[in-house]
Amino acid sequence: MAKDKKRKKGSVAVLHKDDMPPGSKLVSEMEYFGSSAIYGRSGTGKTTLSATWPKPILYINILDDGTDSIADEEGVIVKNVSSSEEMTEVIHWAMARAKKKKLKFKTIVFDTLTQMQGILVREMHASKIEKDKRLKNKQPGDWGTMTKQDWGEIAGDMKALIQDARNLPLQSVFICQERIFNLGDEEDEDDTLQPEVGARLSPSVKDDLNASVSIIGHTFIRVKRTKKKDDNNKTYWDVKKQFCLHLGPNELYTTKVRKPKKVKAPDYIIDPTYEDIMAIVKEGVE
Repeated sequence: MAKDKKRKKGSVAVLHKDDMPPGSKLVSEMEYFGSSAIYGRSGTGKTTLSATWPKPILYINILDDGTDSIADEEGVIVKNVSSSEEMTEVIHWAMARAKKKKLKFKTIVFDTLTQMQGILVREMHASKIEKDKRLKNKQPGDWGTMTKQDWGEIAGDMKALIQDARNLPLQSVFICQERIFNLGDEEDEDDTLQPEVGARLSPSVKDDLNASVSIIGHTFIRVKRTKKKDDNNKTYWDVKKQFCLHLGPNELYTTKVRKPKKVKAPDYIIDPTYEDIMAIVKEGVE
C-alpha cells in the first residue's frame, strides 16, 4: 500500500486557471480600493488627516466648515451638500463617471457622516410635520417624533450611501464626530456592557460602517509637557499639543487596521498621514 506523500510545511498547491471558477483570481492579484473611517472631537485633525489621502480628492462637505484647515491643499475639489437629494446626485454622478472609466479622482471624503444622518432626520421630521402640525414645536429626533420604522428607513439610506461609496473605484474616507456608547446610569446593576467611544451614528449604521471599512482611527490631541530652563536658568514647562490617531487595539476607542496577522499596529501615531497608516498596514511596528 503506497504511502501518501507528506506536504512540506508552508507549501501551497498551485492551481491552473482551468481548475479555477471563471472570473476568479489569486488573492495576490486582487485590487482593493481602501476604505477608512476617521472619528473624533471637533478640532482634533480629522479633516487635515483626510487631506493626506491620494489626490485628486473629491471632498464632500456636508454642512461642515472644516475646509478652512485644508485651504492651502492642492488637488482637493470641494462639493457642498446640504440635502439628501444633493448627496444622491453627486454619488450617481461619480458612479456614472466610473462606469465610463472617466472618474479621475483617487479619493472621496465625506465630512461628516454624522451631519448626513442629521440631514436625513430633519428631512424626515419635515415630512411628518405636513401630516401632524403638532410636531412643529418639537425638534427633529426628539422623543415621540420618530418611529422605529422611521429610524430604520434612515439607517437604510445611510448604509446604502456607505456601500455605494465603497463600490466606487477609489479610496473612500468617512469622517464622523465621536460618541460614547453603553454609558448606563450609576444605579444600573448590569455592568456587562463596557463604555465604548465610536462614530456618532445610530448603532446599526455605526456597526455597518465599522464592518465595511479597512481602517478605523480615532483622532485626539495629546499634550506633551517638557521641563526646560530659560536664559536665566529658571525652570519652566514647555507645553506642546500633538495631533494623534488611535489605531491599534484599544479597550475604549473603536479602532481597526485590516492587515496580515503578522503585522502589529501601534496604540497611536503622532501627526498621522495616509503614508504613515499605509506603512503600518504593510510593515507594522517593532
